Amino acid sequence: MTPPSKSQAKAEAKRAFLIEQATICLAEKGYAHVSLRDIAKESGVSLGILHYYFASKEELLLEVIASYKERFIAELEREVVAAPLDNFFPALAAVLGRSLLEDRKLHRLWYDLQAQALYTPVFLEQVHHTRNRLHDLIARMLKRLQTERGAALAVDVSAASSILYSVIDGMILQCLLDESRTAAEAISRFQLALHHVLESLFSSGSPATHPVERGD
Repeated sequence: MTPPSKSQAKAEAKRAFLIEQATICLAEKGYAHVSLRDIAKESGVSLGILHYYFASKEELLLEVIASYKERFIAELEREVVAAPLDNFFPALAAVLGRSLLEDRKLHRLWYDLQAQALYTPVFLEQVHHTRNRLHDLIARMLKRLQTERGAALAVDVSAASSILYSVIDGMILQCLLDESRTAAEAISRFQLALHHVLESLFSSGSPATHPVERGD
């Protein structure tokens, strides 16, 4: 494979930098309150340069979300799907808890995109693509618990995946909206609820996982 030329490498680095700056702006203020001019100003480039790399704010938001979700999914693949089964639940709870703590504003932007997708078709395809990948990842986790531990699901894998995804998605949103609690309190409640949901999905009452201990 031919390595990229210096000009190509420079253009790719510039594009990555602009996506990084756009991520900061959009995550801080939300899609409706940020213009391409705002992003160009924060990036220290002209509006023309930004338009050279991205035709519209919609295209830039899609790049931001794709970049963030790729990183999030890769982390789940590495630390949860491939984790020893004895560490399955703690690994899942740890990744989700850490993501809520470190990427709170990016999660908020993800819900912003989903709301925009109700009215903007160009966003709908990205939302479906990302949700389908997360559904598939959850299904593989559950199938592994079934085959390697003989843990029987109370419903079929497809239904269980949809239930677990919907519950996680809803609980993350609740954590983002619940400003009366500290981040640690919200994450602790989230992890405990997640454990109970996982238990309820298995007819035996336990998928051979262990809950994260709650702090005082």
